[in-house]
Amino acid sequence: MQGRARVEEWVRSRNLSWRVLEMPVSTRTVDDAARALGVGRDAIVKTLIVVCRGGVLAVIIPGDRRLDLGKLRVVDRDCRLAKPEEIPVLTGYPAGGVPPVALPEDIRIVMDRSLLEKNVVYGGGGSESTLLEFSPRELAALANVVLLDVSR
Repeated sequence: MQGRARVEEWVRSRNLSWRVLEMPVSTRTVDDAARALGVGRDAIVKTLIVVCRGGVLAVIIPGDRRLDLGKLRVVDRDCRLAKPEEIPVLTGYPAGGVPPVALPEDIRIVMDRSLLEKNVVYGGGGSESTLLEFSPRELAALANVVLLDVSR
């Protein structure tokens, strides 16, 4: 099953009103996605894949902020960002299209607590030209998400 279809199935199986948006241009970067939607960078989220001693994390942060790896120490030690070529192997999705949902079960999800202030955000939708419109609060309630302050 292709990336977009996996994301759509995850959303549908939970009866969510979230949408997967097919864009006519690449949404691989935060700036690309913001331009395509006509929104600010703060409406976009990044799902970053982080490799740690104890496993793999998907860390969701605001698009206008940077990940602070040091703040992940409360979850795991010796963490580093995955290399672009590792991302499809670890997640099944291309770099620049990793969604915050429909990930392999062994990947733990960490979300920056500041995202709970947003009603709707846009993140990877499973490919380099799809975006997932979703509620961070609903995601935190639905999935086994660790809420932390991990961005700067």
